[in-house]
Amino acid sequence: MVRWSDGLYGGLIAGLTSAIFYAVVAVAWFRETTLVGFFSQPAQALPPFHGAPDSALLAIFGFVLYLLTAGFFGIVYALLARRLPSMWRAPTSVLWGIAYGAVVWWVLNDVAVPASGAVNVQPLWQGLVGTVVCYGMVLSELTTVAHRRAGSLASLTVMGPE
Repeated sequence: MVRWSDGLYGGLIAGLTSAIFYAVVAVAWFRETTLVGFFSQPAQALPPFHGAPDSALLAIFGFVLYLLTAGFFGIVYALLARRLPSMWRAPTSVLWGIAYGAVVWWVLNDVAVPASGAVNVQPLWQGLVGTVVCYGMVLSELTTVAHRRAGSLASLTVMGPE
């Protein structure tokens, strides 16, 4: 059984993985923005912070929002995985991770960003790779590992100490 907490932890770790990807690609490699500027963007998507200048405090708030969003989508994945065992069984878990990452990308890019009034300046390929590969696939594999761990512990409990 996959627990919601597995999804939360998996979502947070996958969110951190995707954040590192974006930081390396957008900040270090292409120099499209600064680290403070990149992590200020999630906070600037909120109406009270539209047009707010980049700052360290805003970047911290944006990073927290980023991780909360990643954790939320991780919980949703875990709740779906409870009903669909193929989501935590290899090799189908990889396909589910790719599909789920694409759905998360669509929800964030085509629903949340326009609804918030924010402007998305991220290149399409960065968004897809960061969300599908570095978030969706990582989340699916962490969920698979969590399920296997829970199964191993359950079999040890049933067998008892020797």
